[in-house]
Amino acid sequence: MSNRKIPLDHKIATEKRAIKLVMVGDILMAVLGLVFYYLTESQAILMDGVYPFIDLVAGLLTLRVVSLMAQQASQSQPFGYAIFEPVLNFIKGVLILLVILVAFYASVEAIFHGGRHIDAHIAVFYSVIASVLGFGLAYVLYHMNKTAQSSLIHVDLQGWLTGGILSIAVGLSFGAAIWMEAIGHEEWVPYTDPVVILILILLMLPIPLKILKENGLQIIGRTDDAELMRFLNQEVEQVFEPVAYLDMKTRYLQAGRMMYVQVYIQLDDETPFDIRQQDVYRDRLYHHLKQTYDYLSLDVIYTAQPIWVMRSIGENHTDTTKTEN
Repeated sequence: MSNRKIPLDHKIATEKRAIKLVMVGDILMAVLGLVFYYLTESQAILMDGVYPFIDLVAGLLTLRVVSLMAQQASQSQPFGYAIFEPVLNFIKGVLILLVILVAFYASVEAIFHGGRHIDAHIAVFYSVIASVLGFGLAYVLYHMNKTAQSSLIHVDLQGWLTGGILSIAVGLSFGAAIWMEAIGHEEWVPYTDPVVILILILLMLPIPLKILKENGLQIIGRTDDAELMRFLNQEVEQVFEPVAYLDMKTRYLQAGRMMYVQVYIQLDDETPFDIRQQDVYRDRLYHHLKQTYDYLSLDVIYTAQPIWVMRSIGENHTDTTKTEN
């Protein structure tokens, strides 16, 4: 975990600039893809042109979500707007997957119907321009996200980096089509475009699946990051080291950039640890974790009964306490 602390308003401003930059890139890529699709009739290029239009709409939603997430929790929205971030990323993953599935269907159909005739010479020029744009924007987003530290920008960064790699693959494939035509194997050229699409789909498929898995787990409230759990345990133990506690359990839930942390601490009945001291350590832990998480919600629960500590992590424990009338 990085100890570097960047002002929150600076992070948000950088994040918004990055989102606007992505939207400009989407417009350029969409226009470029549609123009070259008209010139070449390549479905591979069309797929590159259609997705930026979808991403552009998502970009408008992203700007709104960033503004909402900067707002504090309220009575009507007690946990703020943090859940919007993984939901938006999940929607982006679904959109990417839908584009891939449509391209898969079109390519399989083309293979069974004699392929598609394209102008491979022009398509090579497209791949050069598209790869330069993809890698260039990915490079800029990478450096901007060092400041923004945003999962939204990270998803866009992955998309543009992948796009640049795939554009190079498309260019090499169309170069192979030109070579086959030059050596007298014109009959194979119509199959180049659909075959390229299928290869690109195999390369692209893990990306939306990973996005869907990571953000889907956050949406349903499941946590499985062992490294993050170790980090939180270390931070909590460091703060409460002077306290003579009997047991302590930490659990967390991450929703986008928001981190919810709960700490259950079991103390002996005779431990001299009054309300003022409890607040001192709670405040100390909050500011300690705040150095890492700008969006933090913290609960520290003190108890003398072990059952509440066990229940916090879902462990079975027999309640031997009895209520007297």
